[in-house]
Amino acid sequence: MESMGERDWTFCGGVGPMIPATPRLRMSAKRRAHIFSEHATAPTIAPCCVCGQPIHKQRDRWIVEHVRALGLLGPDLNTNCAPAHYACAVEKTRDDISRITKAKRQSRAGKPKSRWKPENARFDWKRGRYVIKPEGESA
Repeated sequence: MESMGERDWTFCGGVGPMIPATPRLRMSAKRRAHIFSEHATAPTIAPCCVCGQPIHKQRDRWIVEHVRALGLLGPDLNTNCAPAHYACAVEKTRDDISRITKAKRQSRAGKPKSRWKPENARFDWKRGRYVIKPEGESA
């Protein structure tokens, strides 16, 4: 596993760097149970944070969902987490990914593309990058 300083913050297929997302903490069984009990309306029933339908703790398939996505700079705190049906969470995550991608696009809007070319270099199409020209080579 990588250390926090070496983490690659690109997301969605390498769309590009953005403000780093909030790092995710480990979701222990104790933390998961605590988040469920914070939202519970009965000892084993809590509402889904996406659709509002009841989740039965032992009977339904559920996960802990971040209400505001970490990629949208939501904090990884228990106050930002709530239980959700697995199917609802998949749909919400799909929507969150498109919103994160849009936020990245908007953060890059207005920034000119880099047109930097090193001196004494030529573009090598086979390698797909600039290479330094040998001393005797002319333009």
